[in-house]
Amino acid sequence: MNQLVIKMAFMKSALLVCITAVAVLYLPNLWTKPLPLLISGTTAPGFEQVLQLYRENFANGVEYPIGGSAFSVYYKGSKVVDIWGGYADSEALRPWMENTMAVVFSTTKGVAATCMALLVDRGQLDYDRTVASYWPEFAQEGKENITVRMLLGHEGGLSYTTRDITEELLGDQEALSQVLAESPPIWEPGTAHGYHALTFGLYASQLLRRADPKHRTLGKFFKEEIAEPFGIDFFIGTPFESFYRVGRLTGDISGIWSTLIKGLVDPMNREMLVSMVTGKNKDIFTVLERYPLVALKNYRRAEVLALEQPSATGVGTARAVAKLYGVLANGGQTIEGQRLLSEDIISKFIGESKAPSFDRSIGLETSFNLGYEITKIGGVEQFGHPGSGGMQGRADPQRKLSFGYVSSYHSPFGIGNDPRFSTLQKATYECLNKLEGQ
Repeated sequence: MNQLVIKMAFMKSALLVCITAVAVLYLPNLWTKPLPLLISGTTAPGFEQVLQLYRENFANGVEYPIGGSAFSVYYKGSKVVDIWGGYADSEALRPWMENTMAVVFSTTKGVAATCMALLVDRGQLDYDRTVASYWPEFAQEGKENITVRMLLGHEGGLSYTTRDITEELLGDQEALSQVLAESPPIWEPGTAHGYHALTFGLYASQLLRRADPKHRTLGKFFKEEIAEPFGIDFFIGTPFESFYRVGRLTGDISGIWSTLIKGLVDPMNREMLVSMVTGKNKDIFTVLERYPLVALKNYRRAEVLALEQPSATGVGTARAVAKLYGVLANGGQTIEGQRLLSEDIISKFIGESKAPSFDRSIGLETSFNLGYEITKIGGVEQFGHPGSGGMQGRADPQRKLSFGYVSSYHSPFGIGNDPRFSTLQKATYECLNKLEGQ
């Protein structure tokens, strides 16, 4: 009898979740007045299908009508797709422009990983040395044997800190350094991996400060060594004078539960939700609790985006993300011959990666290596990083192809599974296969 009652209660709860998901997904659209469709940009010959699909995504509701987005592709170092559409602020009817930027959330981590790789390439950092050999204060609470490789691979057990990471703390590098150094691992380093959603970039920046001869923060290092020399329109710490270019974050900004419920149509989101309910992803709630700024409404504030948080507050154009990964996909240099990274270091990103395994923070199988997420599409491996709300940056070194996707609409798909990006990526590969005769 008790089992029957429990089963009926579970079915009732499941039905309620499904009804809620349908309601939050579709009912608001019944009262939304359609806005004029705005699409701009260019494609190289042979990639026209991508622009056509982008238009269809807006027309068919794959793209969200109250937001805007941009998609860019580089092939063999040249820009072949550069398109944008929708609104940077639909309430103000401000259209998405060629230079509109977006908050890219965890896609920032891939940019941070590139900064670390540049130090390794210069011989100023070694993936297999301990973090403490560069940052002695780090060797507290059992962290003395954590290597740079383990830290960048989310294997250090440092997914949250003993104290809350506040806005004030992010503005004080010395105080932040102390909090990070004194925090103990949550699991034995090297025995498991769990996504360091909000601490990855903070630890990376403190390590970079010690390894860099000029002792710069990661945001300043990126600006001076990569962004300015290579013309990458991207910030880790957005200047106040550039804030006007940032699309106003909209969509689901109410929290992780609402986001996952909205995304129940996706198997990955369902699996993640089950892991949260059953406690398989052990750390996620503490991760969020220790980071008061996690509420997405904070990412609308210029003061927050001005802070250097290389885990989550990067701001840039889709073109910038694709251009950076385009250099990496093209063997580490531009078509003009300007070199960012050696081919040897780039070969390690995928070549030294591990097979996907259970991620104790996310509750899914993931593969991270040297700061990048490793994925497969059509049998071809890519490195890059997704961002919350559907943001993406990816490189396919085998095809010398790169992608950047950004949006002001925070979708329910934050782990690389957003149909806005995946449909465009698929269309790009189809165009490329035709051009290459495959």
